[in-house]
Amino acid sequence: MALSEAKVRSADHALALPVPMAMPQAARVLPALSVVIAMAVDAVLVVGSFTFAYAIRPSAPETLPAVPIPDSPVVTGSIVAALAIALLAARGMYDVEHPLTWPSRLYGIVSSVSIALVGSVVLGLFLGEPFSRSWSAAGSAVAAGALAIWHTGFGRSYASLSRALIPGRRALVVGANAHGQLAARDLEAAGYQVVGYADNGTDLFDHADHPLLGPIARLDEVVKDFGVEELVIALPFDRRAQLSRILTRGFGRYVRVKYAPDLSDLLPRRFSIRSIGASQYIEFAPVAQVSWVKRCVDMTIAGLGLLVLAPLFALLAVGIRLDSPGPTFYGQVRIGKDGRPFRMLKFRSMAQGADALIAQLLPRNEVSGPMFKIRRDPRVTRVGRFLRRYSLDELPQLVNVLRGDMSLVGPRPPTAGEIAEYEDWQLGRLRAVPGITGLWQVSGRTEVPFHDMVRLDLHYIRNWSFGLDVEILLRTIPAVLSTKGAY
Repeated sequence: MALSEAKVRSADHALALPVPMAMPQAARVLPALSVVIAMAVDAVLVVGSFTFAYAIRPSAPETLPAVPIPDSPVVTGSIVAALAIALLAARGMYDVEHPLTWPSRLYGIVSSVSIALVGSVVLGLFLGEPFSRSWSAAGSAVAAGALAIWHTGFGRSYASLSRALIPGRRALVVGANAHGQLAARDLEAAGYQVVGYADNGTDLFDHADHPLLGPIARLDEVVKDFGVEELVIALPFDRRAQLSRILTRGFGRYVRVKYAPDLSDLLPRRFSIRSIGASQYIEFAPVAQVSWVKRCVDMTIAGLGLLVLAPLFALLAVGIRLDSPGPTFYGQVRIGKDGRPFRMLKFRSMAQGADALIAQLLPRNEVSGPMFKIRRDPRVTRVGRFLRRYSLDELPQLVNVLRGDMSLVGPRPPTAGEIAEYEDWQLGRLRAVPGITGLWQVSGRTEVPFHDMVRLDLHYIRNWSFGLDVEILLRTIPAVLSTKGAY
């Protein structure tokens, strides 16, 4: 299609998509009103939590001398509420248009309330009347829990109400290539109105899901004609010189620019922009640094888990031995962090000699990539089918966690045969300690294609945090109970 035809199409769509003359009233009022309501509810919850903690405090006399004002839970709660709301605002908790992730939100609430409580104690010391009481700690704990529940519901409610009352922001994608079309789909899934593409090329136009509105040279006109509010750049590096000049000059209306780098799969969430001389650099670590807390939590939970589950282990062992001849446990050599082999333990779920039959069953493989899985594997025993359905066969790997071969959360350890078929980029899975559960398991397990499984593992490795581990562990429980993708 010639660019002259693109101009005609642009004019036609200009009639179909009239430019809003002013921002809708709801778009101006709803965010501000929501922030006011959120702050008011936060204050009520904090004061109410301290009042509740004061009401149920032990009746025994406290060691500190009685002080008239500090003994009032309303005064204490109000001071903590004021400080906490200021800290929450500084952490971006009230940015309703860009909500924080659940781990960040929980961390922000707990830390803000804790710091606010300490600040109130310090304030009391300066006033010469320390008002820390035993019920203050309980009040802060109740307040943190109440705020966490409230903000979770508030975020979801605001998102639903915003979608219902405020039209999606108009977005224009610069680049009608595969990367640009993926960006368009992501934008629409997030509630944006994608008006079309701006691009000099026409090779992908016939297959695009939105119209080509014009060349990059006419970008300023397209932005004004279609009332564009968001500009998403999805061009390859060798085509950005012309666009840089246009961005430097600016547009005739206020526009937000989003840059979709080609290395989006590589770029982790935690990165920074560093200036060295006259140049700016994107700085990040390809593998996130893992805290020693992860190992401590692994050892604690694995040790307690083995003690608590000992009766279940005995019951499963009896069932396995009665169901079919062979040992209770099955050990298989897997590849761990940095290519180190180890023997991974499982409850035996297959008949003896099952490994020798893999070559005969390979034509029936139902998963992609260098993995082997079939739904009705004839090698699986009756008890083994039950064990696999609810992932009970994986429980002995708690021993591997204690040994340090594995972690509770991490990529699943591959076999040497699977690694032999890996592409170079897939070897990045070996940069972390393998785990019993991970993003792959809580995202559908064997129903997730192999290349997506690797991408999930790489995402975890690049963006590890203690909060992410907690989230995966919590999501593992419903994933196991649903038995989705387990066979």
